[in-house]
Amino acid sequence: MYRNAFSSRQPAAPLVYVRLTPPTGSVVALSRARAHLRLDPADADPLEIDLLEAAIAGAVGHLDGRGQGTLGRALLTQRWQASADRPADEAAGRVPGFVLELPPLREVEKVERRIGGRYQEVPADAWETVRLPAERVAVITAGGVSWPEADAHPAAWRITFAAGYGTGDDVPAPIRAAILLMVADLYDNRDGKTQANLVDNPTVERLLNPFRAIGV
Repeated sequence: MYRNAFSSRQPAAPLVYVRLTPPTGSVVALSRARAHLRLDPADADPLEIDLLEAAIAGAVGHLDGRGQGTLGRALLTQRWQASADRPADEAAGRVPGFVLELPPLREVEKVERRIGGRYQEVPADAWETVRLPAERVAVITAGGVSWPEADAHPAAWRITFAAGYGTGDDVPAPIRAAILLMVADLYDNRDGKTQANLVDNPTVERLLNPFRAIGV
């Protein structure tokens, strides 16, 4: 059984998420943003390109990932690691495990436990994944096997996984449309737009609301 330094009536601490590998590629191509803004492709000076690329990066960064990402989901494919002190008592039904909340999850690569001060991978046949409502995924023990012991440590358990839709073309069209509107707003108001009012456009909100992760 896993070692539990706390009362079983106390919930496990929330998972701590760290991005291991950032996404590559673009959710919205520079050429698409220029076309949306109706900028002359034959008259692109370096400053204009820099400003537009910064606007795209700012809009995507405002939505993507955990923490500052207001959607609470991954857009392009990227790798993350979630850590916890112990499995939750009831991750799926009454089965202990870990609930990952960074949709869309593509693959859980490995589960590790800290034992004797060093991390050791848990065999892949000892755990499995279960899809939960609201695009969450639980990592639970397979076939009734108990979780092995682990050190009493804030990051005694680590789950490495990949999340994201894929390439830019795989990101849902409403999200891409919202990013284009945000890019236009940032570009047109580049002297005074702030993070606080980045998505004060009602159309942007309507496009994004169906994709907001629960609890974000």
